[in-house]
Amino acid sequence: MSDQQDNSEPFDYRSQMDDPEPGATWFLSLVSLVLMVVVVLASVAMYFGFAEGEIDRKIVDRPTVELQKLRLSQEEQLTEYQRYEVEDAEGNMVERIRIPVSRAMELVVADSRADADAEADGAVAQR
Repeated sequence: MSDQQDNSEPFDYRSQMDDPEPGATWFLSLVSLVLMVVVVLASVAMYFGFAEGEIDRKIVDRPTVELQKLRLSQEEQLTEYQRYEVEDAEGNMVERIRIPVSRAMELVVADSRADADAEADGAVAQR
């Protein structure tokens, strides 16, 4: 007995070489195209988002050294006693004293209370 089977029909090679169904090919192509566009747009959005964030963090939000120095000097002027000179209308240098803001507020309040007490006593307030 032989193990070979004798087929009377020849093998049809054309059935193995048929084109795939066009509907499935179009569907797969469109889904792949849409997926690729979504991935590219998401990548671009993420890139520009990170780039803008880095620019803001490194350049825009970073105060300059000069600005920090200016702020420190202004805060120092608001909290300490200092002497300074200004030039008056005749060109003479006049020495002035700068006092802290908190002390100036205390003096203004005390002055206004003194004026209010003087008016309550019937005296005329003079400046």
